[in-house]
Amino acid sequence: MGNKQHSLISVILPVYNGGRELATSIESILSQTYSHFELLISLDGCTDNSEKIIKKYSDNRIKLFNYQNNVGLGCNLNRLIFHTSKDTEYIAIAEQDDYYYPNRLELQVEYLIENQAKGMVSGIAEFYDGKKVSFLFPGLLASGKTYPIGKDMFLLNYMNQTKVVNSCMMFRKKTHIDNGFYFTTHHPNIAIDWAYYLRFSLVSQIGGLNEILVRLDRRPERNSITKNRTNYNAAARELLKNFKYEFPNIISRKHYRYALNTQRLIELGHYAGVLFILYITLYIFTNPFEKRYYYYLIKRVKRFFRETDDII
Repeated sequence: MGNKQHSLISVILPVYNGGRELATSIESILSQTYSHFELLISLDGCTDNSEKIIKKYSDNRIKLFNYQNNVGLGCNLNRLIFHTSKDTEYIAIAEQDDYYYPNRLELQVEYLIENQAKGMVSGIAEFYDGKKVSFLFPGLLASGKTYPIGKDMFLLNYMNQTKVVNSCMMFRKKTHIDNGFYFTTHHPNIAIDWAYYLRFSLVSQIGGLNEILVRLDRRPERNSITKNRTNYNAAARELLKNFKYEFPNIISRKHYRYALNTQRLIELGHYAGVLFILYITLYIFTNPFEKRYYYYLIKRVKRFFRETDDII
């Protein structure tokens, strides 16, 4: 982009006990090809060595805020946005345990400049299990397609759950401010980004780059809130119900039922043995016309016999 780097980006990085992965995230941000940015880091009641790790970097683009009391992800994101510079045009979200490819900011700024109707842009994430990239997300962008707009985008993400990579979102600060957006503190951490871009999609278009922008750390040993399945499932179900009541003119009973069954399918993926048999039987009995349950059951049976053959 050369001397065209005029737009100031505020990269916001909320941190809670970042540990060893934090350095990888910071270094990948500081190595971006687009250099006109500030990196705002907020420590949310950390009890580990996160502050020590951050202070190793002398880059004057880093602004560190250290709060002693843990207030949660939503509040932490909101206060980071509050501290962005008055000249900031774009806000980019980063997470403490992810690696960002060097051209992430450059590609996103170019896209938003060329597509003025878009208030937000995300991209493709690769999931890394410690040995290999297990898959690309979302499949829609990975296959070369684009996001729908307006209510169609809202319903896509409501009924099928998140199709936006939250850890590499970039949005226009003006769109955020003018529409009174904020990251909710009502839902547990898991559903915060989901709720944000559901509402965002109804007032501004969301673009998706067909480019891999971030590598998500999905190693089994990592410390993450997403590993608490009970909280995850409770937050997702609550969000689906709340949005159904908030947007009755968009979300029909059919839409809600489909979205709830999507969530149940996700939960089934974490059940095994008797528990899986119990829940799949219950869901099929109460939703006999939901074909996805039958497809999923066949898939699990095939996987079971395939694994049994491997053992034998």
